Amino acid sequence: MVLSYVLIGAVLSPTIHLDRLALTLLAYFLGLGFSAHALNELYAANWTGRLGKAELRATFLLPLCGALAVGAYGMFKLFSESSSIMAPITLMTFMILETFFLFAYNSDAFNGRFHSDTWFAFSWATLPTLISYYVNALTITPEALLVAVGMAATAGIEINLSRWCKDFRRGSTLTELHFEDGTHQRMNTLELVAKPEKALKLIVLAVDIIAIGLITYRLLP
Repeated sequence: MVLSYVLIGAVLSPTIHLDRLALTLLAYFLGLGFSAHALNELYAANWTGRLGKAELRATFLLPLCGALAVGAYGMFKLFSESSSIMAPITLMTFMILETFFLFAYNSDAFNGRFHSDTWFAFSWATLPTLISYYVNALTITPEALLVAVGMAATAGIEINLSRWCKDFRRGSTLTELHFEDGTHQRMNTLELVAKPEKALKLIVLAVDIIAIGLITYRLLP
């Protein structure tokens, strides 16, 4: 979904610079696709049966260094093409914000204050959309902000459904539902989360298809 937000942000720009778009996609693929998940795993321990601590640290550090290197090159590229010092400074500000949330969200820093659905939606949807728009348009417009907020809403749907399903999967096995009128219904955990998980997959698919459709519309003659 993050890469889809990057595509959507670029589509909003009056001019799409394919080289800038490619660099933005690469930076997010490395930073949030690998590094953020590895850092989260170091603290949440969801995959440690498959990946050791040393492997997770390498998967965290190397892609992060790659993403920051891509960002630094992007700053130089924006300055050389725009001849404006504000362009790389603005990009650097975005990079600092995204790197902060990568650490704060996935490591539960600051007593977990930033490990919330709101900050998730902001850092994984609003920022990618705005950053991608900015590196192509070199400005931020009210229209771009509105779309970025809309993308945050889709990320909010995704994280709420994901947390709800994970909580039930990690809890005790469900065997029956009891209602206030005294009736009950036999239902296991898999049956309870089946429809929410389907909705989760559909929202991800919808964002991806919209992004691909929009970028195709813009690029094809």
